[in-house]
Amino acid sequence: MRHNFRSIRHVSRTRRIVVSLISLLCLVGIVALDRAEPSAYVNLRNLLQDAISRAGRTTEPNPDMVFLAIDSDSVGIEEGADIENLYGLTEENSTEARALRLMSKHWPWPREVYALLLDRLVEAGAKVVLFDLTFPTSSDGDEPFRLALDRYPDKAVIGSNFIAAASHGYTTIGASHTRPPDTLVPQTVPMDDRVGYTNFWPDEDDAVRRAQYRVTFEQVRGDEPTEDGERFLSLDARGLTKAGFGARVPNDLAPHIVRFTGPPRTGFPPHSVFEIFVPEYWERNYGGGKFFRNKIVLVGAEGNWQHDEHATPWGVMPGPELHLNAMNAAVQGEFIDEMSHNAVALAAFGAALLAIVLSLGVRSPWLRLLLLLALDAADVWVTLLAYNHLSLFVPCLPLLAQFNTTVLLGLVSDFTFERLEKTRVRRALERYVSTNVVRELLDSPELFQQSLGGVMKPAAILFSDIRGYSAVSAKLDPQTLVTQLNEYLSAMVGCVFRHGGTLDKFIGDAVMAVWGNAKSGGARADTISAVRAALEMRTELERLNRDWRKRGLPELRIGIAINQGDVVVGNIGSAQRMEFTVIGDAVNVSWRLQELTKTLGANLLVSGSVSALVVEEFELESLGKSRVAGQDHDMEVYAVLGRIEVSSGGETARVAA
Repeated sequence: MRHNFRSIRHVSRTRRIVVSLISLLCLVGIVALDRAEPSAYVNLRNLLQDAISRAGRTTEPNPDMVFLAIDSDSVGIEEGADIENLYGLTEENSTEARALRLMSKHWPWPREVYALLLDRLVEAGAKVVLFDLTFPTSSDGDEPFRLALDRYPDKAVIGSNFIAAASHGYTTIGASHTRPPDTLVPQTVPMDDRVGYTNFWPDEDDAVRRAQYRVTFEQVRGDEPTEDGERFLSLDARGLTKAGFGARVPNDLAPHIVRFTGPPRTGFPPHSVFEIFVPEYWERNYGGGKFFRNKIVLVGAEGNWQHDEHATPWGVMPGPELHLNAMNAAVQGEFIDEMSHNAVALAAFGAALLAIVLSLGVRSPWLRLLLLLALDAADVWVTLLAYNHLSLFVPCLPLLAQFNTTVLLGLVSDFTFERLEKTRVRRALERYVSTNVVRELLDSPELFQQSLGGVMKPAAILFSDIRGYSAVSAKLDPQTLVTQLNEYLSAMVGCVFRHGGTLDKFIGDAVMAVWGNAKSGGARADTISAVRAALEMRTELERLNRDWRKRGLPELRIGIAINQGDVVVGNIGSAQRMEFTVIGDAVNVSWRLQELTKTLGANLLVSGSVSALVVEEFELESLGKSRVAGQDHDMEVYAVLGRIEVSSGGETARVAA
């Protein structure tokens, strides 16, 4: 690992500034988003927190809390049915028979049903019975239910409801409070303790994550609570207080994030209300009522027929089950805290520093991405640990945003700087080395950093040299000499590059160029390109000489020779200084052929190996066999007269260059 880390003080000043600026701008943006809380940001944060909730620890459901459901079976009893025979009742006028007959009437049921239900549950030993139902208007059947509520003032709670004209978050604007009519409970201030509001206020994405156990009317209307304003208690707070858990109910006016028991219908499975009045079910399922002894029983609608279902982190949940989760969380103290805006800013600052260290300390982009993934995973893991063991939501989204934005934009900036630097280096190198070598050097540097050895390749080698240059240079002042030589070499090198050759080196005023060393199109194509470049060099020299004559400068004459054969291509030199070049007998032959141009009277010579490859493209003239130094036999030498072009009629013609 230490080979991949570099000390930050050795990182270029520009990179330090750019990465630090990226991280700072990201930090400012994250802090601003966290404080402003736009909808998109809040929704994304909630999605991540919901995922943590589902992956994390749940609250064990309290076995002393029971969901008694008004479900489709309970409201689906057919009116006029033979209740006695259908449900095995022995007495026609029994309490059970009356309750089931009342339940067979259309919904909503006559309120006497709830009186009979309350009587049966309290007689069975229920600690408290909560009705997650509202009774907004008076009814002819209120009297039996009122009497039952009066009989058990400490064991019954019914619902009220805040109705909103418009809502925003936890505040309800233009709200009214719908209380039970005085035919059930008296209209008193403060509100009768047998009444609790049933509302849950969802987050902006309409999901319920929090329970508010106390609220003032000012709060509900969107104003600040007053000291003398009445504090209304929720259905859950009323029920827990009557059940002896009042000290566990939060005493503030803030909503509290609830740790749920799990997916809907798992923590508190529903039991059908109608079973309470069927003797067989009452005995078999509830032990003749023993099941309800010392239980908190919540009666409410189950199923979408009543439209009392709410989105939660665990999915759509019936309203009564939400109340049970809220009560369960209060009894067990299972609420989740959130970090303040200042704490989020501090955590994001720490993440910014860590992202800067990662961006500047790790040069390898792949290792940086791998470590970024590790940081992301660590962030989620820490968030999960804090949720499970500290009951705290660590700001997962801001930290992930800080890590990923800083590191990824840092990679983009590194890539941009690298491209700019490559362009700068490429332009500088191309003044000294051919374009194809520069491309291979910059795009595949590992190929040039391997051994000092090389590989055997077929290549075409061109040498050109100025004739009698020593005599020419003696007549010119140094500045004029350098100017003319630079003009000449620039033109010659341009010819080499235009035909895909590699400038191997300058040897004084001589030029050595190679085709097939860095990139090859095949021996024939490489050799043809070399000859074309040589012919263009002759043409360019004629143009230069015309210009030099006008400027009073001496004209130059050159000799060019090309040979083709196998050479060793590689980095030649020492570990401190290497040169990408070619060596071998084919190179030596090319140089010595160039020397023959002085004696054979031709300015462009090629060897027999070249002739065999280009004879169909160029007009060649055999100059016979000549002795080439270093060879143990005479070589056939050819002069290149020009290119061969085929006309539309099939006739061939020679083009001088």
